[in-house]
Amino acid sequence: MVTENASVPTLTLAFKNNTLQVIPLRDDMMTIGREPSSDIFIDSLAVAPQHARLMRHDGQYTLQNHHDEEVFVNHQRVKEHTLQNNDLIRIGKHTLRYASVGEALADTRPATLEKPVTATAPTEVASTAPPSNNTSKDGWLQVLSGSHLGKTIKLRSGMTDLGKIGITPALISLRRDGYFIANLGENDNLCVGENNIGDKTWPLNDGDLIQIDKLKLQFHLQS
Repeated sequence: MVTENASVPTLTLAFKNNTLQVIPLRDDMMTIGREPSSDIFIDSLAVAPQHARLMRHDGQYTLQNHHDEEVFVNHQRVKEHTLQNNDLIRIGKHTLRYASVGEALADTRPATLEKPVTATAPTEVASTAPPSNNTSKDGWLQVLSGSHLGKTIKLRSGMTDLGKIGITPALISLRRDGYFIANLGENDNLCVGENNIGDKTWPLNDGDLIQIDKLKLQFHLQS
């Protein structure tokens, strides 16, 4: 199905995995902030009145922070960043997913939660469309505690949000150099091995133990 947004870049605004708005980008300069007059208005005290802006030049949008406000793109803090398709922006506790021309309504296929051997009805995990990457190994999470004990989560796509299976929000992303995990929750409760990662993005290695609150998982790589 074709919509009016399909021909222009968009930002998809979300909070705690819930999509709030899909915003078409049509102007050469667009502001992002808590002020109601902002072109992209985010109603949150974690967002500054004037937090960031988008500038278009030669058909590309560049994201710029305002007065050193915190802006993250793909979990890395930036002052200025030229946006690429599927970039994930975080401002406060909200996220904005950038889609380039023609990608706004691209279909996504969710990852599934399933038992390692026996076939059962899967539980859905929110995920994005697969990225371009050179990784040849599939990532898996083995659940070691809680109500999903013994089950596995196959990381089938570029980003897998664990919040959709009742876990305090955390995001696992697949990049060219491997898998990384980041804490999206408000609490400092995510550990990889003995390391409390805080608000960092942490690389995952085969066999790593992950703990989120009382929940324990183990990360595996499979060729």
